Order: sequence, then structure tokens, then C-alpha cells
Amino acid sequence: MNAILALIKWLLILIGAISAYYLVLFQFNYEGLTSKVFKEIWYQELDEKAVSVYAKMANTLLDTKDITMATIVRVPVAEDVSNEDVEEAMESIANNEGIRSVGKLPLSEMVELQTGQPQRFLKIFQYCSPRTAMTMVDHSDAFSAYLPCRIALIEDKTGQRWLYTLNMDMMIYGGSPLPPDLHEKALEVKRIITAIQDGGAEGDF
Repeated sequence: MNAILALIKWLLILIGAISAYYLVLFQFNYEGLTSKVFKEIWYQELDEKAVSVYAKMANTLLDTKDITMATIVRVPVAEDVSNEDVEEAMESIANNEGIRSVGKLPLSEMVELQTGQPQRFLKIFQYCSPRTAMTMVDHSDAFSAYLPCRIALIEDKTGQRWLYTLNMDMMIYGGSPLPPDLHEKALEVKRIITAIQDGGAEGDF
């Protein structure tokens, strides 16, 4: 029993030493990252959900080795739903929700015309709520890089079709808490884009 307790003790010491080593390594190699993170958590300057958002991103990044996969939400398109059904459903839901369709980019069709070679399907749909967009930009000019909201209909290399969109949790919860009015508007945009994405995937409107 004493031998087991001694082994556990030394394992804990070893784990602590390794943890301390990497904390110091991050502190010096990444411009004080460790102290910055602990400061933000301690003083609660970040949104209370920020740590959870970035933890999920980190897990996805480590699982996929693809930073883009860590920043998106995707849903599969049902097999019995055509591309035309997806588009019609999304347009109908957008109209009903009062969000503007501000552009479509038929990328695969354009490349086929340019090269004469068949391409797997890819079309980008863009949506915007102008007043909400201006409210976001009034809070931070950097929000303009997230505009307009985009949903991509893409056929993967196995033939499965997906609807991809940016994970808005980063924008909503990733920094300091948004002002209440902007927070409410951002959640509403997320709800609408999610409804468009889910409805399009099922061809349901």
C-alpha cells in the first residue's frame, strides 16, 4: 500500500512539473499568453461562455488539424432534397424571417464554364440584416469582416452535400460581453441563420 501511495505521489509531482514547464514555455514563447489568459479569467473581463467556446474550438482543431473546421457549423443535406429544393427553402425562410438575400455565388458553375471540366457542386448564399449589421459595426469595425452572413451549399468528395456557415458563437461570446442590445440582435441573427440552414438541409419551409 505504501509503495502505491508513493507511486501516486511521484506521478502527481511529475504531472505538476510538466504542467509548470509548459505554462512557463507558453508564457515566454507566446508573448505572455498564460498570464493574459489567467488575468482575463480572474477578472472576468471575457464573456462567461468564452472559455467554453474556445475549448470546443481547440478540441475540434486537435481532432481535425483543420482550423476552418473549428470555426464552422455544418449540417448534412437530406438525400431526397435537391439543390433547387435547398435554395428554394432557404430563400423562403429568409423572406419569412425578414432577412435580406444579398447575393449568390455559383462557384462550381463558374469554374465549369471557365475550364470546361465538371466540378463538385458549390454555391454560396449571402444574407444580411442592414440595421443589425450597422449596430455590430458601430460596436467594432472588425465586425465588418463577418458581413454578410454566408451559407455554403457544397458537395464533398464522397458525394454528400452539406450546408456550412460560420459559427457565430465566437462573435457573440468570444470576447468581452456584448452590450445587451447588440447581444440580443446577434442572438436573433444566429437564430435566423440556423433556421435557414436547418430548413434548407431538409427542404422544409
